[in-house]
Amino acid sequence: VEREDGVHFGTKEVAVSWEDYPKNYTCHIRDPKVWKHGDSYTMVLGSRRKDDVGEILVYRSSDLKDWKLANRVTSETPFGYMWECPDCFTLDGVRFLSFSPQGVDAQDWKYNNIYQSGYCRLEGDLYGDYELKPFREFDHGFDFYAPQTYLDQQGRRILIGWMGMPDEPTYGNAPTVACVWQHCMTVPRELMAGDDGVVLQQPAREIERHYASARVGEGSLEVAGDTCFDVVVDGVDGTFAATVDGELKLSFVATEAELPSRFEMRFTDEGRASAGCGRTVRWEPVDEVRNVRIVGDVSSVEVFVNDGALVFSTRIYPETYGVSVDAPGASVTYHTLNV
Repeated sequence: VEREDGVHFGTKEVAVSWEDYPKNYTCHIRDPKVWKHGDSYTMVLGSRRKDDVGEILVYRSSDLKDWKLANRVTSETPFGYMWECPDCFTLDGVRFLSFSPQGVDAQDWKYNNIYQSGYCRLEGDLYGDYELKPFREFDHGFDFYAPQTYLDQQGRRILIGWMGMPDEPTYGNAPTVACVWQHCMTVPRELMAGDDGVVLQQPAREIERHYASARVGEGSLEVAGDTCFDVVVDGVDGTFAATVDGELKLSFVATEAELPSRFEMRFTDEGRASAGCGRTVRWEPVDEVRNVRIVGDVSSVEVFVNDGALVFSTRIYPETYGVSVDAPGASVTYHTLNV
């Protein structure tokens, strides 16, 4: 029971007991997201069926105490054995169901992390007949999982994700382990509806309050030494390449051999125990790159491509810091962040 200050909490009470779960479900039911809908409340729960199929359970309540199962939501064909961290939100009248499936096999460039996070456009009724459109990943980098969203006081839908991955074996190489800590969170991201059911993501504009200084270049720019920065590249015309902290290469790669044109995030140490600590390459097909934004913060890099239609996030552990950009014809603005 939440007290009025929103910080101190009273005694916990059971909302849904394991004894009340549907009979064909395991006890892997977790990660409740609750919101008010009209005069009642909705709760979505991630779940795993006994036949190893992930689903989302939808509950409703009028008083936050007595919860009744309203629906079970899943894909037409099995898509992973467990759906964690569910969320449901609307952008410009379009409803999206967000979740983090476990047990999805890699397919070419897709689903290459140990677990995934993404969303489906949900058509129909969350509490009745529905249709889930194809699953799209929120983030195509190495380190992004279990995002959650909320509405702020301005009515913006804000997402914060975990820049980490459970059960990832390479994480033991990270130098933060010796400091007895691991992982971090993404910058808060504002969500907007794009074309064809794509969710656009951009750093919340409050990041601009931390701008300390700026450098502007035409086509190229190189800055060394800063650990926190926000680089905005507009008007990209065919060619884009950037290097972050000497070992992370970001680039638009034209069609070659049997691979499509793509945006690529690649650690140049190719998986050795250096800045990437075992990370190698991630990419996503894209016909063109119009703009790129790179936000770095000591041991993290978040990259927003084409107004945030594509996003790539990664942890990074460099010995030296710096950013270089090569994008002929584009304007490059480098902001130092004072945090």
